[in-house]
Amino acid sequence: MAKKKTSDKLKIISYKKNTFADADKIGEYTVRYNPVNIQHDYDINFDEQQAIGSSGGENKYSYSKPEKLSFELIFDQTIVADGDKEKYSVNDDIKTFKKHIIDFNGSIHRPNYVRLAWGDFTFKGQIASLAFNYTAFSWIGKPLKARATVSFLEVVDVKARLASENKSSPDLSHIITIKEGDRLPMICNEIYGDPTLYIEVARMNKLDSFRKLKAGEQIILPPLEK
Repeated sequence: MAKKKTSDKLKIISYKKNTFADADKIGEYTVRYNPVNIQHDYDINFDEQQAIGSSGGENKYSYSKPEKLSFELIFDQTIVADGDKEKYSVNDDIKTFKKHIIDFNGSIHRPNYVRLAWGDFTFKGQIASLAFNYTAFSWIGKPLKARATVSFLEVVDVKARLASENKSSPDLSHIITIKEGDRLPMICNEIYGDPTLYIEVARMNKLDSFRKLKAGEQIILPPLEK
């Protein structure tokens, strides 16, 4: 069996749905310079329980927030090979980069979903924040060097998250990311085994209407009694 080819540069592949299926692929962007450092954050929430008069308590697992990936990218025209300097533009490169990760996509009414792939590493998510720091300009004000600080939040649909955790206990809080086609009664049936609890979940998440869930938004499903 041939060994699967991996990329030597970080690729950011954009999708119109958070299924990340090939049929929903929009395009891809390959960074010119790989990030030097990547920060991968995991945030676990616990409910602290302590008996009256005791000196310690038990931290009971509540839920895990979506993972967060952060790094910096460099856009630099000053170190481009002489033969490519006329072809490469920091402005154009940044425009293409933004188109894939943060620009509003009118066909899906939101920024694209993205999958980051570099070697054996992969991360599926959506843009959380993006900031540019421009550090060099030409004499006419054209950017020659810039540094982008970018972070992504993990995106996992309900069924995939439950499958990876191998549980759907109604005694634990769940934080999920809504995907296109999700309905609150369906989600409540997945978690609690009772679709009628959607009213309580909508109230606790301060949803104006359970019928208008927005793809990409996150809701919390706390422990509820049927």
